[in-house]
Amino acid sequence: MRKIFFLVIFILIFLISAAFAAFNMNAVTVNYYFGDLTMPLSALLVIAILLGVLLGAIVLVLATLKLRYENRRLKSKLSVSEQEIDSLRILPIKDSH
Repeated sequence: MRKIFFLVIFILIFLISAAFAAFNMNAVTVNYYFGDLTMPLSALLVIAILLGVLLGAIVLVLATLKLRYENRRLKSKLSVSEQEIDSLRILPIKDSH
């Protein structure tokens, strides 16, 4: 059932994208620092969306790597603390009376 739902959503997105591309075939010129590029508006929008997704994924991966490093550091710190607690539990209690 879940696969069918995602397939229907994918088909709807594909059809909407195809209709969008068909209605936006006007050529636009993008001026770069080094030159110009002429392409259909729909292609330009797709490229801009893909670049946004790519940059977002890079930021997400970097944040995830930072969190994994922090998690690994905290786990090692916890391990050292647990070993210290275990060694303190083994020591006999000395009564000063």
